[in-house]
Amino acid sequence: METADFVRQNYLKFLYIFVVLYVKLWYNNEVFGENTLICGKADQTNKGRCMWIFGLFKKQRNTASSEQNGSKKKAVCFVDYEHWYISLDKHFHLKPNIRAWVDELNQNYNVLELGFFGDFSSPGMQNEMHKIRGFTNKIVETKSGSTHYKKDFSDFIILDHIYQSAMSNKDAQVFIIFTGDGHFSSVALFLKNVCKLDVGIYGIKSGFSSQLKQAASWWRELPTVEDEILPYCQMILSNLYTLEEGQNKRNLPSFWKTIEAVVKKYETEEELIKTALEYLLEKEYITQETRQVSFKKIKVLVPDWLKIENDGLYKRGYSVRMPSVAMQNKNNKSGS
Repeated sequence: METADFVRQNYLKFLYIFVVLYVKLWYNNEVFGENTLICGKADQTNKGRCMWIFGLFKKQRNTASSEQNGSKKKAVCFVDYEHWYISLDKHFHLKPNIRAWVDELNQNYNVLELGFFGDFSSPGMQNEMHKIRGFTNKIVETKSGSTHYKKDFSDFIILDHIYQSAMSNKDAQVFIIFTGDGHFSSVALFLKNVCKLDVGIYGIKSGFSSQLKQAASWWRELPTVEDEILPYCQMILSNLYTLEEGQNKRNLPSFWKTIEAVVKKYETEEELIKTALEYLLEKEYITQETRQVSFKKIKVLVPDWLKIENDGLYKRGYSVRMPSVAMQNKNNKSGS
């Protein structure tokens, strides 16, 4: 009975170790040899059919290209949300922009499956679950009863789902994995080199394994430039909201006065605030209106609060937290 319980609790680890050994054997030509029992014949094109161990992949994968049928490639996506959420908060003081990422996926691919994985027991992660449900119902809780190797347990569960999808989903042409963990290098190599699939990896800067990048067909780092200037945009919008709610209605926000006020309040770089304000103007989150003040005309900044809040850019009254880059600049100045 104790042996059975041990196997049940550790089968994912056994599966992971087995697959890693399997991939290494393949690279040494010890699996796909001339007399292989897995692919049958010595025809090397059988490698691309991804016929699984002991013939589980008897049905060939649909490899029709998007160029031939004129449609988007079919993709399955697996998100290590602990990596996304924790790394983004730790290094950039940002929250995941799930909508922008999913929109990018849908623009480029026909998404067949989208799954989010993580330990959602912490308050911060719990608050993210309702956001995720707006895009998929596949949310897999990976919390382990053990206090040891907590993140590794999440990795094993994600890997298990990836391999199951590789076995069962014959239509998928692209596997997209959102993680920065080097543990996923083996599965990326297996999908790319054995299954002949496109493998895309998304990861967070400063927490993205170089080995994993090399294993992928393509990779992309987040946050984007737009994501990185988001905190500075929020500083500007917070300042504009404070002016609107203030008693002194004569204090009208112009381009340069707003930059000066935000730089002084948050002790950050002028160029960063200027870039953020130019972005807000370009995207029409803020417009400039010419108003007569005494004997002169000035251009006043007017926020489109409805558009700003609908796009999740800023919520009026929200307390803005200084991003890590701005905090570092502030510390450098105080220490010099």
